[in-house]
Amino acid sequence: MSKVKNMAWDNAEEQSDNIINQYCIGSIDETTAKKQLADVDNLSLCGIDEDNVDEVLDIAKQEYGAKLLYKNEYLR
Repeated sequence: MSKVKNMAWDNAEEQSDNIINQYCIGSIDETTAKKQLADVDNLSLCGIDEDNVDEVLDIAKQEYGAKLLYKNEYLR
């Protein structure tokens, strides 16, 4: 893979991870997250597109909730 493609992929991944994390912690709502994700350049390199963005956000929210539950149970 070329250096330019790697850089584009890394940038898209970093931006999308930040948006998804903000959504999971409740800083932004689902509509805002979708809009912000749509504005990320080269997002398709991360495997996210308009057809699966809902699924990606739902899975991320579920995994975040499971991590919180596990963490809370572990700390008891």
